[in-house]
Amino acid sequence: MIKKIALATAVVSMFSLPAFASFGTSVSNGNILQEGSTPSSIINTGQPHTYQLNLEHAATVRIATSHFPGTQNPMLPMTAKLIDAQGNTVQEVRSSGGEFEILESLQAGQYSLVVSGSSAPGGDGWDAHRYSLHVAFQ
Repeated sequence: MIKKIALATAVVSMFSLPAFASFGTSVSNGNILQEGSTPSSIINTGQPHTYQLNLEHAATVRIATSHFPGTQNPMLPMTAKLIDAQGNTVQEVRSSGGEFEILESLQAGQYSLVVSGSSAPGGDGWDAHRYSLHVAFQ
């Protein structure tokens, strides 16, 4: 009986840890921004997502959000900060509905984008707090 419980616990933990990790929103998750769309992420209060942007040449960069298709409730407030390698804020945008766009001419170099926001428990589920970034260079 003890072996069955231990086995069941091991099997459950194998599946529950990855599921829990999928909500993972570490302070610096090391995501690299490239042209195209990022995988969707769930924003949690107090756990910003950090993305790295490395430009080899000067470019105009457009970064915009989109949300999980079919979401009925808008995401709660979000903030995005584009920060240069010296730690200076290049641009900061705030949104009450979770939609934002950054359009900025940048010199070659390394930048960070820090996305943070508020999430409320309950509602229609976590999909209301899910977002993707869309990146384009000109």
